[in-house]
Amino acid sequence: PDIGKLPDYERGFWEGARKHELRIQQCSDCEKFRHLPTPMCPYCHSLSYSWTRMSGRGVVYSYVIVRQPVHRALREKEQTPYNISLIELEEQEGLRMVSNVLNVSQEDIYINMPVEVTFMGTVDDPDIILPLFVPGGEQ
Repeated sequence: PDIGKLPDYERGFWEGARKHELRIQQCSDCEKFRHLPTPMCPYCHSLSYSWTRMSGRGVVYSYVIVRQPVHRALREKEQTPYNISLIELEEQEGLRMVSNVLNVSQEDIYINMPVEVTFMGTVDDPDIILPLFVPGGEQ
């Protein structure tokens, strides 16, 4: 995304990714983390927040393996199978983000698998940096 055009409450996440940092929004009042970023804290309704750099460690909370390429671009680039993984970050119970787990066969992904963040530009636009996950050390 064009970071300059994003609303303030989203910008910190993408700025961090460009610097290879996983930044998550943190309420300045109740100090709870939240992702996806929002202008208002869902816990205490504060409008004050900051961006906190995370460790990048977590576990696979849930996942699905996509085997059927439902979009023409996926068929053309032969990008299946792939996983869509829900990663729970170690900093807070229930703090989860959707991503992919790389560097492991799809069949070897499992619930509670320790993972750590890595960053990669997208195939179509290398200036868009995504936080992705790879198998990590034990938590």
